[in-house]
Amino acid sequence: MTIVLAHGLGGRSDLPVPLWLALYAGAAAVLASFVVLTLLWKTPRLRGEEAGRPLPFARAIDSRGTWIVLKGLGLACLAGFLATAWFGPDTAAANPAPAWFYVWFWVGLVPLSLIAGPVWRRMNPLRTLASLFGSGRRPLPERLGYRPAVAGLLVFLWLELASGHSDSPRLIAGFVTLYAVAHVAAGAVFGPRWFDRGDGFEVYAVLIAGLSPFGRRADGRLVVRSPLDGLLALGRSPGLTPLILVVLGSTAFDGLTRLPFWSDLTGDGPSLLLGTAGLLAAIALTAAAYAGGIRLTRPYLRRGTEPYAGFAHTLVPIMVGYTVAHYFSFAVFDGQRGLDPAVVDYTVVSTTVIALVQVGAIVLGHVLAVGSAHDRALGVLRKGYRTVGQYPLLALMVGYTAVGIALVSGA
Repeated sequence: MTIVLAHGLGGRSDLPVPLWLALYAGAAAVLASFVVLTLLWKTPRLRGEEAGRPLPFARAIDSRGTWIVLKGLGLACLAGFLATAWFGPDTAAANPAPAWFYVWFWVGLVPLSLIAGPVWRRMNPLRTLASLFGSGRRPLPERLGYRPAVAGLLVFLWLELASGHSDSPRLIAGFVTLYAVAHVAAGAVFGPRWFDRGDGFEVYAVLIAGLSPFGRRADGRLVVRSPLDGLLALGRSPGLTPLILVVLGSTAFDGLTRLPFWSDLTGDGPSLLLGTAGLLAAIALTAAAYAGGIRLTRPYLRRGTEPYAGFAHTLVPIMVGYTVAHYFSFAVFDGQRGLDPAVVDYTVVSTTVIALVQVGAIVLGHVLAVGSAHDRALGVLRKGYRTVGQYPLLALMVGYTAVGIALVSGA
């Protein structure tokens, strides 16, 4: 028995409603939200980093003692994981390390960041280790941008979805060890800012935390705020677009591998070359669709507006919705292997609940994306084009919705 990285539904028959109805309902929800917004939301309302009410007990939450505990917890988890992955049984059927890595950590970053905000920045054991090995006085080259984070996340997603050996405890241990050594060394040289831009997992967690009701205001205070304000705050970090598109494309590829035609292509087992090509193609197509939507929007933008980065933060709710949809059943079932690798109770949740969560996550993600994009558009579109100028991105989001629902249905 091995971990099977199948995050979508097993087939079309698992949907509680016909596929065509789910597609129409999803598209209608996105369109209806746009119509309501254009009628009721006439001027930009979001304030980004300036928004939020002070969080009660913020001083205790933000205390040195709390962060020491979180850092210690992060280090203990990393040490326990590496010891188990390197020295435990060399099969996923007997070693919980793969479940810990893919489910408890990778999938777990989503609820952790949504609920607690950017707490992973404090827990990140690589950041803690780097601070012990160097002062980081060397400036980080600005030209690097977020490229190291994108590259690291792409390698991880390849390991998970295309390598064909994603459940090997030793391979996972090797990846995490190399990743940790590289980032601790870079963090020791360049300082904490390296992790803000170079650590793919931390950057990913911070993106998701933009949708959390908890965050930091521009003055540094912990606050409660609208998730859409948190998204707008992310818009101040240009260069995040490729990372978001890589995650979106990878979830699309994961859904693609659940389709019958993919099984026909791979035959008796996964193909390394075919899997790699499929992953890169899915990311490229996802990016091309976004680029096309932005290209059609550009004529309506005010001068000086950076189009591709200017709307990238509006894709974060879609990214989170896709992630929940594709990993929900995987987390519920294979997450149990983290306690006992040989035991999985497939009756804890029904296929109907899984389907409702998956479709609901995609639709909700797109509705939030439409709201975020609408507010952004009001601030950057030329007067007289504030409605028609949103049509290309609206069409893109409707298309993403339909594709996402079709993929998780396995149709």
